[in-house]
Amino acid sequence: MSKIKLSDAEVGKKYVVLEIKKEDRLIGRLSSMGILINSTIDICQNNKKQPILVFVRDTLVSIGRSECNKIMIGGLENE
Repeated sequence: MSKIKLSDAEVGKKYVVLEIKKEDRLIGRLSSMGILINSTIDICQNNKKQPILVFVRDTLVSIGRSECNKIMIGGLENE
């Protein structure tokens, strides 16, 4: 399974979170929203210079671009 940054994800596809950069603040924030390693996420919006909207655990979540660059994802049913 190839890894890409969340900021490079395609709209309408499903991915699995493979890795999150080791930053306590970032990990705490993401885990409070239900985004953990091995979580499945759907990409709802990925417009340049705007936060990315993902659907995870029945919740729509907005994640800033700088944080998205620290989250590595891989294809689920996309490969």
